Amino acid sequence: MAVDQRKISQANVVFSTLCTALDNKKWTYNRDNENLIVRTSAVGNDLSMKLFIKVDAERELMYLKSPMPFKVCQEKINDVETALSIANWSILNGCFEMDRHDGYCGFKLVVVFMESLISESVCKYLINMSCNMVDKYNDKLYAVAQGRMSIEEFEKFAKDE
Repeated sequence: MAVDQRKISQANVVFSTLCTALDNKKWTYNRDNENLIVRTSAVGNDLSMKLFIKVDAERELMYLKSPMPFKVCQEKINDVETALSIANWSILNGCFEMDRHDGYCGFKLVVVFMESLISESVCKYLINMSCNMVDKYNDKLYAVAQGRMSIEEFEKFAKDE
């Protein structure tokens, strides 16, 4: 199904705004103009974070995914799922996700721009919020995935933060 020209035009404006926001932050990134994708990374307090940002014309939204720099082994899937549920309970915007089959774990944040445009501030929020959440939880989720942190310890950490 072809995407109508209005949606494509709007998505291009959003993508341009995103890139301008990154430029104004002096952020280094790779940009795919044809597919409206930005790939970049950030360094937090402990682990580095990859950021994948896509402007989707058809669905009229922009989303950011930040995969954790580790895979969850099958033996720890249930523990990490529980930890993700605990973390997600306190997050108002965005969420952690996991693929039970391949152990992928990451953070996702979506911004809808249906019949509207978003500002540079919203783009910066998307990036900052994602970086903050990943930086806050990545080492703790990794500890749960490695069996070095119990669910009870993770829950105490999440409630104390």
